[in-house]
Amino acid sequence: MKTRYLRYGLMTVILGLTVYLAFGYGSRSFEAFCPFGGMESLWGLIVGGQFSCALGPLNLSLLIGLLILALVAKKVFCGWACPIGFLSELMHRISGKVWPKRPDVKPKVNSGLKLLRYAVLLVALYFTYKTGELILRGYDPFYIIFSGLGHGTLGTVSLVVFGATVVGAFIVPMFFCRYLCPLSATFDPFSRLGIIKIHRDEATCTGCGNCTAACPQGIAPDEMINVRHRDCTNCLECVDACPEDQVLQIQARL
Repeated sequence: MKTRYLRYGLMTVILGLTVYLAFGYGSRSFEAFCPFGGMESLWGLIVGGQFSCALGPLNLSLLIGLLILALVAKKVFCGWACPIGFLSELMHRISGKVWPKRPDVKPKVNSGLKLLRYAVLLVALYFTYKTGELILRGYDPFYIIFSGLGHGTLGTVSLVVFGATVVGAFIVPMFFCRYLCPLSATFDPFSRLGIIKIHRDEATCTGCGNCTAACPQGIAPDEMINVRHRDCTNCLECVDACPEDQVLQIQARL
């Protein structure tokens, strides 16, 4: 729990800063700090030498920095900094209290649904590159929430998409992060190579399953020696849930 308090404290600060910018304070818009904007801006930079729409150098710099971070520490941004990841995890905690016997998503179904985030990535980039407009705005929970259904959203359509995302998060932990987030899809190949990861001491592990039950991403650390899974955010929930000392540790391993 100590690690969770640290994570939640850090993410609360980041969420507060995002809200601060969303209300128009500060010298930049909250959208300037969206790393996925770096992906959306690439085609315009390559072809026209300019950033698309409201994007700028900060978006690209954040993207590059976070891709490097993923190579070092997997999807640590998602588990320690992302405002939508934080809100999704809070929804996961709340729904677990309200509905403790939520149905489990079968592993094959879970893996199949994760392909949707690659489709979202490709569709978002294709139409953004083709039109020069940020097509994802109307469907992106980050933009819908912090813009207050501002410019680029689609009114009722955006509200329906947002509502469906909230309902999905209530049923499946980290619903948006697992199945729909294009930034998560962008991180995937880098996260698999992440050096800092969870290591399980197979000799002293009792196989209690607490670590798997605690993982918000639905990963099974008790079936792995090194958690190389693309969705691991190094949130350390599994480490805190383990009743044995030193069975699960965060280590730097190739």
